[in-house]
Amino acid sequence: MRPTRCNKSDLLLINSISTPPTTSRHDTKWTTFTYVSPQIRKITNLFKHTNTKIAFKCNDTIAQLLKPAKNTIPHTPHDRSGIYSLTCCTCHQAYVGQTSRSLNLHYQEHTRSIRNNKPTSAYALHILHNTHEHGPMNTTMDR
Repeated sequence: MRPTRCNKSDLLLINSISTPPTTSRHDTKWTTFTYVSPQIRKITNLFKHTNTKIAFKCNDTIAQLLKPAKNTIPHTPHDRSGIYSLTCCTCHQAYVGQTSRSLNLHYQEHTRSIRNNKPTSAYALHILHNTHEHGPMNTTMDR
């Protein structure tokens, strides 16, 4: 059997026809679909002949269903955030502030800055510079 002579262009043509296109691992993209019904499978069939791989996730897992519900209702009015007023027990001047955290936590920060002699708020500055007294939260703070 005698070998046939081919041009380079003929080899390239034969090579491109016989070799399927290769996709590298880095060209593959992943997409996540939330599994809600069997119809989602029909939608994902559209991606079958692309370089996109499909992953499914669900919203309701066993761990989420068994987890107790969070108690989001504050126990006292001072567990909420909002606008508040602090009143000096000596001269009855009021300091008005606003916080996105709990009022209880914010009041503790005011008293800590007074205790440590580091005025970080106008209320603490007033108490420290005038040597006035501050009282407990239930008599000093108004919501």
